Amino acid sequence: MARLDLFLPVLLAGTLPLAAPSAVAAQAACRLCDDEAPIVARARPARPLQIDIDTGIDFDRMALIDYQGGAAEIDPLTGQRRLTRLLDLGGVAMRGTVTIRGEPGRAVRIDLPDQVVMRAPGGRRVELRDMRSDLPAQPRIGSDGVLRFSFGGRIDVDGEDFGRFRGRIRVSAEYE
Repeated sequence: MARLDLFLPVLLAGTLPLAAPSAVAAQAACRLCDDEAPIVARARPARPLQIDIDTGIDFDRMALIDYQGGAAEIDPLTGQRRLTRLLDLGGVAMRGTVTIRGEPGRAVRIDLPDQVVMRAPGGRRVELRDMRSDLPAQPRIGSDGVLRFSFGGRIDVDGEDFGRFRGRIRVSAEYE
């Protein structure tokens, strides 16, 4: 049986300039700049990003059919769980969901890890891979100051994997 209950720690990052150079010094330092283009320093965002984990990804209960192993995948768009060479033991599998609050209309970059190691008591481990989300190619905070998205992934289990597996997924977001 494999199960994934996640606590999702979050790294918040914003655009924080160390010092705003004067327009004259910046203009003199840039030989490729257009002389007519104004110099605009990026200001600190008026509203820092806040990330809330609404739901952790949960593969729920399943069992190996034999000792050849199998795989389970949760689709980020539908939340549907697909099993390969695993038996469904019931329960409700869930995709992960995240809410990000920030400045309305601002573009953000959101990063999910490529893989996450999950461990069970006794030292057994599986890897959550192929993390995907339902985010558009260029995500933006909505006009209401909110961006919601879902994510899913895949675990591969071998013929000896059993237990209640847990892991942490690092989600990071920053203004573009």
